[in-house]
Amino acid sequence: MRTVRESLIVEAKPEAVWEVLVEPYYTPKLYPDILNIVIDPPGRAVVGQKHTLSGKAGKRMIEFRTEVSGLVPYKRYELRGREGGAFEEFSEVLELSPVKGGTELKCTWVFKVSEDYFGPAFDVPTLEQMAVRNQEVYIHNLKNLAELKKVT
Repeated sequence: MRTVRESLIVEAKPEAVWEVLVEPYYTPKLYPDILNIVIDPPGRAVVGQKHTLSGKAGKRMIEFRTEVSGLVPYKRYELRGREGGAFEEFSEVLELSPVKGGTELKCTWVFKVSEDYFGPAFDVPTLEQMAVRNQEVYIHNLKNLAELKKVT
């Protein structure tokens, strides 16, 4: 099991960060290797909403599945993995706190790459590094998009 934690300051109000988190339009812009996302039910994030994301790992197309497991508006956004796909286990927790000049964003991702999904030909540590890189880019893209967002 791999855990990644990151914290940073976003120079935007929590409402702007929240808007980027809950609007599925932004998801492919957040994750660099995501090519498609299917949301059920469609629309802004709600608890129980299922996401099926397709992307690339090297030259191979992969899929991972998540579900919105918790929402506290402007404060906490939680996803958990669903059965099947690239991760045997997955959880994502993003906590937002207003601070002077913007929002403190604390992120925790816990995951385990599914060896059954990829098979013996794939190097699990390399796949983990790709996942970590995606998460690091995700948080910085979230910061950048939220800072561009105008919230009244």
